[in-house]
Amino acid sequence: MDIMFLIVIIVLLVIAAILFAVSKKYVVEKLKQETNTDFQKLQKRYLTVYCLACFADWLQGPYVYKLYKQYGYNEGEIAVLFITGTISNSLFGTITGALADIYGRKILCISYGILYSGCCMTKMFGNFQLLLLGRMLGGISTSILYSAFDSWYINEHINYYKLPEEWLNNTFAKATFFNATLAILAGLLSYFLVSVLEYGPVAPFITAIPFLITSSIYVISVINEHYIRNTKSASASVKKAVILWMTNKNIFTLSVVQSLYEGVMYLFIYIWTPTFDVLKDSKPPLGLVFSSFMLALMIGSKIYSILLGNSSLDSKKQLQLATFIASFSFLICALAISNIVFDYNGQQKYYKVMTCYFFFLLFEISIGMYLPSMTYLKSQVIPEKIRVTISNVIKIPSNLFICLALLWIYFKEPNEKNIIKIEENQEPDVDFILTIFVVCFIATFVTFIFSKIFSKFHTETYKDIIKRHEIEI
Repeated sequence: MDIMFLIVIIVLLVIAAILFAVSKKYVVEKLKQETNTDFQKLQKRYLTVYCLACFADWLQGPYVYKLYKQYGYNEGEIAVLFITGTISNSLFGTITGALADIYGRKILCISYGILYSGCCMTKMFGNFQLLLLGRMLGGISTSILYSAFDSWYINEHINYYKLPEEWLNNTFAKATFFNATLAILAGLLSYFLVSVLEYGPVAPFITAIPFLITSSIYVISVINEHYIRNTKSASASVKKAVILWMTNKNIFTLSVVQSLYEGVMYLFIYIWTPTFDVLKDSKPPLGLVFSSFMLALMIGSKIYSILLGNSSLDSKKQLQLATFIASFSFLICALAISNIVFDYNGQQKYYKVMTCYFFFLLFEISIGMYLPSMTYLKSQVIPEKIRVTISNVIKIPSNLFICLALLWIYFKEPNEKNIIKIEENQEPDVDFILTIFVVCFIATFVTFIFSKIFSKFHTETYKDIIKRHEIEI
């Protein structure tokens, strides 16, 4: 089993190497960017701290579910833990986002390493209340990771250094590529710690702490901030962000895409491990599977860079392509896991799960295209003054979508058919997995429709939005 996944990783590495060589021909305004020292220094600082922060996050990815199972918690209790993190992300993330827009993004980037270290420390104990606290800290930290760092960079890039906005594509494509590369290394390292050294699933969480502390130290010592603070109160900033989100067609349609797509990404984190648990006689190496996912994501980021070299395939059209690929992937997974293609018995289990695995990889490729395109498009339509606030506000529907899905899991009785059963002598319920795949297909298909709608609506910059809504610059 391990050999098969190693072969997949080698094949993906070859594909990534080929795309990396090809992508050099398609970097937008490459020569100008390479000779601009301000751009190079700013990009280097951003990528350094962002990669440190993301590496620590990725280290934990493959073994969150397994750690909770090792501590003896059932599916309902695990769902509660996941729901707690999601609610924390929505509630506290919006508040911290507003504070960041008032007091600056640097302080929030410093807080990320500290708060997430606390989250990792709680994983060392099996106490449910401590794990709940850890999920709360993790929810806040995740909201910071995917809003504050990008917002700091966009402000420095556009408003302080006055660099061309098109160059943001280069930085975000690189961020996705390096992020995926580090995620591969994180998956391999976590696999080595857990499966080879046999330190257990808590080891990756402990290993993440030094990287988190280093990220905070780097922000304190190296990162500068040139930000004109928002003089509004936190509550006023949140209110303004909500009004703008609901009334501006560009922001609203883009937020629908983000909410559903990233909600599916979260559900995917929850479902991919139980899908592989069908092969209980040949337990897949989770670290290697995770690394192959990240390789696919890296390939997607390189495809984004290459396609961006073609003027007819801008970020808006690539967002449409990414959402279509995601929808198609989950459609095939739903068909494969059902009895439409072949009966679910005997050796057919292996072919069903492996079919899902290869389309999981295709979904990860779509994520590699989605992340830089979404980040760039948000930079175009979200006002600087409330960038972090509104970035967190528009995540609320996504978190609501996730909570509803997890609550559905929680309120099922432990002995009912629809629970994922992964005890030693039981198999995950196929109907449950199939239902999740169908939900993911419908959600991603809706994102495809709204990405096309956004492409038609996207006619104004965030400065136009500010003027229309009388928001002070």
